Amino acid sequence: MIEASEPGAATIRLERVYDASVDEVWALWATREGLEAWFAPEGMRFELLTLDLRVGGAFEHVMTAVGAEQVAYFANRNRSSTARVSGRFVEIVPHRRLRIRFDIDFVPGVQAYPYDMMVELHPEAGRVRMVLTADRHPDPEMTRGAIAGLTSQLQRFDLAIKARVAKEQRP
Repeated sequence: MIEASEPGAATIRLERVYDASVDEVWALWATREGLEAWFAPEGMRFELLTLDLRVGGAFEHVMTAVGAEQVAYFANRNRSSTARVSGRFVEIVPHRRLRIRFDIDFVPGVQAYPYDMMVELHPEAGRVRMVLTADRHPDPEMTRGAIAGLTSQLQRFDLAIKARVAKEQRP
């Protein structure tokens, strides 16, 4: 199940429930291998530069549009199809909560601003409820893009967690 918060809400909220352990879900957020399996939305390439999983540690990556639709989107807005994104971990409760603050400093003509993303994991009777919240952008169009991107990322997360669970269940 996925729900995007209503357009006027203060944050974007998406929720999923997985037939997986908290450890399996956490690993997709907290390891290089895990993030590389799902963090790029459809039509984008994700290159992880730095993953220093500690409060204050860096989370730096490059996102590059590679799909025709995504390349055209950026070209139509006279924006680079590649963005280097710098962030840092501001809260870590292992296997429960992870909050990342990104520095949105790559939008032409827009003053840099912080953008928080937080994932919370809730064990529930052998399953895990994952709640992802993210800030809205000052620009409504960027918020719509963020919702589409996060939705796409979570579709890839779904596939990654299924593959991880299947791999761990093999004898």
